Amino acid sequence: MALSRFFAAVVACVILVSTPVLANEVQDINQQFRKGDLTGALDRANRYLVKNPKDAQARFLKGLILADQGKTNDAITVFTGLTEDYPELPEPYNNLAVLYASQSKYEAAKNALEMAIRTHPSYATAHENLGDIYAKMASLAYDKALSLDSKNAAAQTKLALIQDMIGGQPRKSAVAKPAAAIAARPVAAEPAPAASSAPASGAIDAAITRWAQAWSARDVDAYLAAYASDFAASGMTRANWEAQRRARITATKSIEVKISDLKIEQQGDTASATFRQAYRSDRLTSTVSKTLKLTLQNGQWRIVGETSR
Repeated sequence: MALSRFFAAVVACVILVSTPVLANEVQDINQQFRKGDLTGALDRANRYLVKNPKDAQARFLKGLILADQGKTNDAITVFTGLTEDYPELPEPYNNLAVLYASQSKYEAAKNALEMAIRTHPSYATAHENLGDIYAKMASLAYDKALSLDSKNAAAQTKLALIQDMIGGQPRKSAVAKPAAAIAARPVAAEPAPAASSAPASGAIDAAITRWAQAWSARDVDAYLAAYASDFAASGMTRANWEAQRRARITATKSIEVKISDLKIEQQGDTASATFRQAYRSDRLTSTVSKTLKLTLQNGQWRIVGETSR
């Protein structure tokens, strides 16, 4: 059983801090979290929240860190508080669902996902996760039926079909290492439409995080969606480039992409992001310096250029 697109290191739609100085502080906490310093990131987040107790992004990050530390109940408390203070945001509901599912509280997970969909009906992640929850609940019901009547052929067939459907290869997350969802397939929560008040650097960071996580999860559609329609694909047509990327990504059995030393320079609706990219798959391991050129299109930052050295 798998719940998809779980945690992101930053979520673009949450209400960010109001000044560049505070935004940089939260971004630094996020970087510390992504590098695996959970204790340091949590301590820093707590100190920040003493002075900024209503900051939604810092609270969201705290929830991610607690979940990564295996402190599921504490993480649930944080995300529950976010749903109460910011009921219009779907991501906290989605993350609550994954945490509840990890505790086999499938009814609570279902309710949380239904709330996510109610707040953001086009939130594809919540719809997919809700389907996974329904499948898991059906599997448990058929298993119960068989425990009461082991000769129930119809229940046997239905149970086998569901187990076959949900028994695929688990995906892995890049950047963040969230607490396992059902069958340990955590990946990042998809964003709702970006809030117009969000600082650009936070939204750009979030876009790059989602791109890396989609690549690591071998979620080709989400990976390709990170690129603009006019992406410069080394002289190739967009269709040929997409076909090449799809073939290469799906040919691998596992991918892990980690980003470090991220630096963002933004001017209006364009930006440049440089970072160290550590790539590992069952076929190749490499570390390069990468630069992404991004532009703001329909409220979302998308990649228009990509170079490595």
